[in-house]
Amino acid sequence: MSALIEQTLAHYAEHHGDPYETAFAKLYAADPNYQALFFLDTDEGLRRNMMRTTLEIITTYIDNAYAADNLVIGARLIHLTYEVTDDFDLFFQITRDVIAEGCADIWTDAHAEAWNAMLKDFEAARV
Repeated sequence: MSALIEQTLAHYAEHHGDPYETAFAKLYAADPNYQALFFLDTDEGLRRNMMRTTLEIITTYIDNAYAADNLVIGARLIHLTYEVTDDFDLFFQITRDVIAEGCADIWTDAHAEAWNAMLKDFEAARV
């Protein structure tokens, strides 16, 4: 299943580049209150780091799901500071949706199953 996730990430990158703009547009559309959390992020460094960390966790999962769990737990702890707890997994879901839309020409039920299994693993990773 990891190969399917890797395939979609590579396809998206080749055809669309960085999912940053689309992912954050979807985050703000899901809840405009998220934009206020980044009011000090005038150079977008924090948001770009959030996207990079999300992709690093996903690519770590491809190689080692256990190591990815530890990264997810660490990210959950960091987000406690911002009081982002119940909806912590939203950005992973948005990332999946962005990748799925960008890979519509190759996306199959097997791709969806692989991504959804990974997201369930991420949701289960708790302190």
